[in-house]
Amino acid sequence: VDVGKRPVTGLRLFLEGKKNNRLAIHLQHLSTLPKIFELSDDPDFHVEEADRNRKYYEAVQWKSFSHVCTAPVDRGDDPWIVTGAQFYVGTVGLKKVLYLRLRFSLVAGARVRKSDWEGSPGIAQRSGIISTLISTHFSTAQRPPPRPEEVIINSAVYPGGPPVPVQAPKMLKFVDMTEMTKGPQDIPGYWVVTGARLMVERGKISLNVKYSLLTIITDDEV
Repeated sequence: VDVGKRPVTGLRLFLEGKKNNRLAIHLQHLSTLPKIFELSDDPDFHVEEADRNRKYYEAVQWKSFSHVCTAPVDRGDDPWIVTGAQFYVGTVGLKKVLYLRLRFSLVAGARVRKSDWEGSPGIAQRSGIISTLISTHFSTAQRPPPRPEEVIINSAVYPGGPPVPVQAPKMLKFVDMTEMTKGPQDIPGYWVVTGARLMVERGKISLNVKYSLLTIITDDEV
């Protein structure tokens, strides 16, 4: 699932289904592409998946898979931004492993000024049932502070935020659903998601997200 030419500014895990026992990944994105950004057209987009090295496999208690791959998924220091995400399960010997796959698009004429990996504040260092859903809003409507160009986060899917599971206390012990967001509303400017990884700590699955601050290269800098 991808969001087209709209930068992703947040990710989170979520429980869905009638029994709230299916793991989904929600994406928050800008409603439009900022004018200062120019994404390269296909075929310059790139799909990157987690490293299948077994050192990244962490055991979990899930019915549909036995392990989670915690390898980071990113494109290094080049200005590739996340524009889609997907879960899938692969078989390795007797193991069924959950992997994260990300879709990347290249921002033309840009460079990465700074990058930060951030994890859930509710869990220290932590190292899915497959359902992928784009959610353009996590909780309340957000609006960046006044800027020369206003960027509004699209809330078309869930204007008040996605429904909160209320009947899955057992599953909540195994999933951290903390919303991880950082966007144009955060100083000094256009933070976007440029990578992510699944983490496991004491059997609980969570996300680490890589945010990058992009700078557009001017003619004087070329």
